[in-house]
Amino acid sequence: MIPDAVAAIIAATIRDHPTNTPEEQGRRAVRDLRDAGWTIAAPDVIAAALRAA
Repeated sequence: MIPDAVAAIIAATIRDHPTNTPEEQGRRAVRDLRDAGWTIAAPDVIAAALRAA
C-alpha cells in the first residue's frame, strides 16, 4: 500500500538520523522518497498536469 511505503521510508529516516531537527528529518525524508523513485509535487502542480493531459 502506498501510505505504508511512505511511512516506512519516513520511519527509517527518523531512525537513521534521530538527532536531526524535525525540519532536517523532513528534508531528508523527501530526499529519501525522491531517491526511491517518488515524485513530490504540490497539489496545484498535479492538477495543472492533469488538465494539460
